[in-house]
Amino acid sequence: MVPHTLSRSRLLLYIGVMLLLSWSFVSCDKCIYEDLSTCPLRVQLRYDYNMQYVDRWHREAEDVHLYIFDEAGHFVSDMIDAAAPYKEQQTFELQLAPGNYTIMALCGHRMGTLYEQSKLQVGTSTMKDLLVQISRAEDKRIAAELPPLLYGVSKDVQVLGDGSRLIVVPMAKWTNKIRLVMQDLSEGGKSNIKLDNYDFKITAPNGRYNGAGEVLTDDVLTYTPYYAEQVKGTGGIAVELNTLRLLTNQDQRLIITERATGKELLNVDLLSLLLQTKFYANNKLSDQEFLDREDRYAIIFAFDGRPVTQETFLAVGVWINGWLIREQDHNI
Repeated sequence: MVPHTLSRSRLLLYIGVMLLLSWSFVSCDKCIYEDLSTCPLRVQLRYDYNMQYVDRWHREAEDVHLYIFDEAGHFVSDMIDAAAPYKEQQTFELQLAPGNYTIMALCGHRMGTLYEQSKLQVGTSTMKDLLVQISRAEDKRIAAELPPLLYGVSKDVQVLGDGSRLIVVPMAKWTNKIRLVMQDLSEGGKSNIKLDNYDFKITAPNGRYNGAGEVLTDDVLTYTPYYAEQVKGTGGIAVELNTLRLLTNQDQRLIITERATGKELLNVDLLSLLLQTKFYANNKLSDQEFLDREDRYAIIFAFDGRPVTQETFLAVGVWINGWLIREQDHNI
């Protein structure tokens, strides 16, 4: 019995040593490296900074560009993935040496065409050196439909070299879509609302940002419709426009003009109009957070059969995202 007991003890000791040795060779989950100076960092992007508080990143992102900065804030490397569509909670793997990092993420389809980026220099450039701006014509007009532009940053990311880690980068959306409808509620469409009679635009100096998420000084841009239709059987028209971030500290205007004369029928502070739709339950949100979370607006101007003039525009009913805005001040 004694020799048998001693043999079991030696066997258990042998198994323990082998397990210890196996862990010494594998320091990263599911990976075996000859050089253990780097380990995978898995990055997951999450866009739940919206009015639904639900992650919609995988539904909206059409490419991924990750930028890595070291503890001193200098650019280390980047990674590009353009393999959309993406899966829910999809991750991207980075191989980084132990240290502290900042990871900045930017997602925008056709980056370099509709959105322009400056190049960074390894070891010297910082996040503020990365300039992101919307492409615009010489007259500062943007008429193309803009895909979602998503931005996010995660600071103080520690890579210890002792195993893989998951880092979640929170994202915000920098693009908005606005659908404008001029609806004739009279029998027979007496207001005679025709698409060719009007021009629509949003003006805003909101087209330039840096990698730190700061808004930079820019020219006043003019966003014009990327889509327009004469709505059949309703006596109305509809157009859709883009704009980048709606910012409370900027002058951003919605302007409708009569095409034949160039006369302005409506020229209003767009933000004052949109903020009237802020629910009581959302009063806990600042105006800027509300505008950053909401990204789609439908504005309906309802006419009663009178000719469309500046005066009748002041008297029409206005619905925004299904809510009636009873008061309208032409000078807001």
